[in-house]
Amino acid sequence: MGNVPPPWPSGPDPRERAVPQHSQVWASPGQAAHPGGPDAVWAWPPPVKPPRPRVDTPPPGVPYHRMGRTERHRWWKPPLAIGCAIPLSFGLGLFFVLVLELVKAIRHIPADVAELGHPVADLAVELVLVIVLLPAVLIAVRVVQRRRAGTLSSVEGRLRWRWLLRCTAVAVGCVVVSFGGLMALLVITKPGEPLFGEFAGMETFLAALAVIFLLVPFQAAAEEYALRGFLMQLVGGYGDPTRPGRSAPGRLFHRFLASPVPAILVSGLIFTLLHDYYDWALLDVAVFGLGMAWLTWYTGGLEAAIALHVVHNLVAFVLAAYEGDFDSSGDTGSWQSLLATIVEVSVFCLVVAWMRRKQAIRHTTPEAEATPPARPQSPPPSPQWS
Repeated sequence: MGNVPPPWPSGPDPRERAVPQHSQVWASPGQAAHPGGPDAVWAWPPPVKPPRPRVDTPPPGVPYHRMGRTERHRWWKPPLAIGCAIPLSFGLGLFFVLVLELVKAIRHIPADVAELGHPVADLAVELVLVIVLLPAVLIAVRVVQRRRAGTLSSVEGRLRWRWLLRCTAVAVGCVVVSFGGLMALLVITKPGEPLFGEFAGMETFLAALAVIFLLVPFQAAAEEYALRGFLMQLVGGYGDPTRPGRSAPGRLFHRFLASPVPAILVSGLIFTLLHDYYDWALLDVAVFGLGMAWLTWYTGGLEAAIALHVVHNLVAFVLAAYEGDFDSSGDTGSWQSLLATIVEVSVFCLVVAWMRRKQAIRHTTPEAEATPPARPQSPPPSPQWS
């Protein structure tokens, strides 16, 4: 038979126009793409840089007084934080004073009468004017230093409540021994002199107790956050002994700045100067301030200092409420009171330091978590041909 052509075309139809096809090349993730060209290249999108966190975390493994030296730390930020906290506390105090003047006008209290003219009410005013330090320093830390306010509480970024309760139990025992020993010492060294003045009356005493137990814990905590927390971490933010290129004297100086010594000394000094005391009473406050600053550094938080400060002030104010006299400005104190405070602070520091070691209480910031190694990816399955 002859060759019969098939009923379908065996070659391309010349009437059809060939549609030009641009070649497509696949690029590696690092190769640039040229969209729209004759040789379009497909490429991985460029990596997106993660946004910077809104707050910084303290460096890992650093003591309490160095928690303010974060990635955003600059030499001018501690003075700026102080410049923010002081006007803010004055502003809050001024607002409270304006409210107080309004109350005096409503109650027709003469303008020349200091505060409210009643010892218990005046005590409440004085305590509130100290309490306003607390929100002021918390806001300054969050806004200026861009770190969480909880970093003022402890190296764990929060107030360790169980540890605070344990320290409070120790503080109660130390304060009872201190005040009991003081009264015994006064009886021995000053025979015939009364330990207390005349009773102020049950109504004044009960009203004072209500104010004391309501406000004194916040007053003591505010002083600790401002002077043992905020101030210590501002001073402790200076000093970088690991920076290369420094001379030997420079490294020694920065090592001293980074140590807890400047932070403890500055905190204790400012705490002492803010109290209007003289002679023995001034030394009394200095012993307390330096002891609590050291203990804050050693335990990695404010819990121990808050515990002793609250318990000590509660007992002192309750004893003052018996007489109804809360004005301690210009007090000179006595050597007996200084000795009692030295015993109180020393015993408390020794017991709490032993508890910190015994119970393995963290005193440095947590170490950075190790990033787990990436799991190897299995190659994509080869196509199956059916």
